Parts: sequence; structure tokens; C-alpha cells
Amino acid sequence: MKAPLQELLWAVSLGGLLLPTLNAGGEILFYPLARAFGSPPESELARCRTAFQGLQSHLSTSRVLVEPVFFIDGHKRGWRPDLAAEICQEARPRTAATLLVSATKPDVGPATLGHNQLRYLWHRAADYSGWVKAAHPAADYVCCAEIWGHDGNVAAIHVYFFDPSGQVAYCRLFNSHHFGDNLPLAGADAVRLIVKSFLEDLQRDPKTRFPPYGVG
Repeated sequence: MKAPLQELLWAVSLGGLLLPTLNAGGEILFYPLARAFGSPPESELARCRTAFQGLQSHLSTSRVLVEPVFFIDGHKRGWRPDLAAEICQEARPRTAATLLVSATKPDVGPATLGHNQLRYLWHRAADYSGWVKAAHPAADYVCCAEIWGHDGNVAAIHVYFFDPSGQVAYCRLFNSHHFGDNLPLAGADAVRLIVKSFLEDLQRDPKTRFPPYGVG
């Protein structure tokens, strides 16, 4: 599953060699490639950057509804409120945000990960976004997460934060490129990775999380 993402990273790295100072022109040059691999249009990325800035500024005073985690173990799949509770437990000592486990699960369609994880990340973001818009949750942000695994190990993780309008304020994918081939599916290691990475990302420039034209 990481091959398409690695190909995109390779192509962008090559562009970095060809364009030592990657300015707006260089980003636009690779924009069609990023779009082909599943990155959203720059107009959406710009909205994401603005929403991410809001999340950075206001998380500590926000009410965050953490949805049951979509958990896939081989052919078995379901929604895990216990993992949502673990996310809250792991994050509470590190943020002043009010974290609450949702009593319901997201009403979204079936999911098929396929081989292009980047495209899946954004297609799935649209699914969750539509649900948030319709559900009108009583929260400042809604957190959705997915943990995909097989043979006892984690294969992929997806994390999303949405504002009440359904706008993506944060999203990120993880695979073995980030955590290796032996992250156990059982236990709390995946949850720790989700929380640690999210809180670290909050300290970064929005253009790092949502690169202009999807190139970065």
C-alpha cells in the first residue's frame, strides 16, 4: 500500500533536486502529479490551512468529540468506542481541551482502502465531512480515526479533525513508512502514535501539514 505514496515522494524529491529553491512556480509544476496521486485541489488545501490555524489557536479551549475508532483486523471490522476512550485518556494530560467520547458512531459508507492511501485519505475525509455537516455535533471539533491491520500488526492509520461545518482542520495518514512493519494491532501503541503525532503537528506551520498545491 505504500508504493504509490513512495512514488509520489520520489517524484517530489526529484523535483527538489531539479529545483533547489522550490517556489510557487515549482509547486505548480508538480501540482498535476500531486492531483493524480489523490491530493485535493489547492482551493481545498487553502481552506484546510485556515482551519488548521484555527485548531492550533483554539484547541485548548475547545470541546472535542472523539468518535469510535474504525478498526479493521483482516476481514473483521467495526467501531471501537474503547479506542476513542484511550485517545482521550492519552491526550488529556497534554491538552486543556475538553475531550468527550461520542455515544454514536459516524454514519458513513463502507470503506475500501486499496493501494493508493493518499487518495483514500481524502475520499474518506469527504465521507466524514458530509456526515459532520448533516449531524451538527455539539462540539467545536470532531475527531475521527481509523486503524487498519492484519496478521496482528497495524498496516495503516488515518486521523481527521473537522470543525462543525465539516471542514477538514487536520488529516494525516500513517503506514509502515512511519512506524515500521511491527506495530502491534493489540494494545495502545497505535493510539499513542495518533496522539503524539497530532500534538507535535500542532506546533508546525500549516503549510507543512497541507503543502501548497499538495507538493511538500
